[in-house]
Amino acid sequence: MKNELKKKYYEQKAEYAWKLFCENKPFLKVYSIVQKDDKFLVLENSNKKNFKYSLAGGGVEEGEDIETATKREILEELNVRVKFIKELDVIHYVHTWHYKGKSFDVNYEAHIVLSEVISTDLSKKIFGLPGEFDKEIKVLEISKEEMLKNVAEFVTFKVKF
Repeated sequence: MKNELKKKYYEQKAEYAWKLFCENKPFLKVYSIVQKDDKFLVLENSNKKNFKYSLAGGGVEEGEDIETATKREILEELNVRVKFIKELDVIHYVHTWHYKGKSFDVNYEAHIVLSEVISTDLSKKIFGLPGEFDKEIKVLEISKEEMLKNVAEFVTFKVKF
């Protein structure tokens, strides 16, 4: 069942990526630095082997602005309601997708934003959409220093915070 959900999730994303590729549009993403008092909420990383943690976030849906997408993604992934503070940076990268026997490169435009927790319920045990994550993940509260050293957006893309 879990593998079927993962496959369905990937196929839906790949189909959307193919649509964007055909229209020569970037895949818009939003990733949020989620501040809770003097700590930051991150996802324990299961997808990227080089980094311990990931910022919560995901795709910007058609018709959404960055603020709305941030609030939706953080609620989906962390079960936390946030106040959008500001956009910090935009990073660009390319990802190769495989869909219906084709390989193609999609340009990504990822908006890095700052948000602040206004209400939370971290008792939820499953985060994200069905099939989104490879395994159960944890939401952790870490220091700013630990986040800057162990999150890909800060190390690889040199996002300033």
